[in-house]
Amino acid sequence: DVLATRIRELSYLNKGLHLSLTDERNLDENGVAKREEFYSEGGLQEFVSFLDESRTNLIEKPIYVVGKEENVEVEVAMNYNTSFAESLYSFVNNINTREGGTHVNGFRRAVNRVFKQYGEDNGLFKKLKFTVSGKDFREGLTAVVAVKVPEPQFKGQTKGELGNSEVTAIVSQCVGEAIKNFLEENPKEAKRIIDKVVLAATARHAARKAREMVQRKN
Repeated sequence: DVLATRIRELSYLNKGLHLSLTDERNLDENGVAKREEFYSEGGLQEFVSFLDESRTNLIEKPIYVVGKEENVEVEVAMNYNTSFAESLYSFVNNINTREGGTHVNGFRRAVNRVFKQYGEDNGLFKKLKFTVSGKDFREGLTAVVAVKVPEPQFKGQTKGELGNSEVTAIVSQCVGEAIKNFLEENPKEAKRIIDKVVLAATARHAARKAREMVQRKN
């Protein structure tokens, strides 16, 4: 199962590549080993759909980003669902960076910047009496951020976090442009996402007020 999970990741990260896993420990009655085939034509878009298969999505298909700058290749797929959690997976040269890094920082910076600007420009936050935070823009977000970096600099022995500072701006620029285009071309889906953001911000604000009230009583 551990190997199957990793090979499935690799098939999504390298669309068009055929991979197979054979388990020769237990043969069936015909002496045939269990075998699984892994292949993805849609790449990261299919990866996000796979991660979200048990959730209700807010938009029909994931927002897809692909770009290249200074020999750094960027590929991102993201979608919003009705859940309250953020599910973000990041990779550098096919290595799973579980602790994130500069590529994740660039992605989050773009999400916060572009969605906030869109909401403000279209008056979607005008009824709020408080500021929307970065966490509110990521509630219910499922995303896969993958970059190819010629000379990656990792922090720690496990290569769990990318340290290349130049990657932040590159990812932020690529993702920001793609999100901006999506919002302009899909106003109905854009409003659906912003409505979700407003709900998250309202709930967070109400929870903070409740905590303050309890503290005052104590």
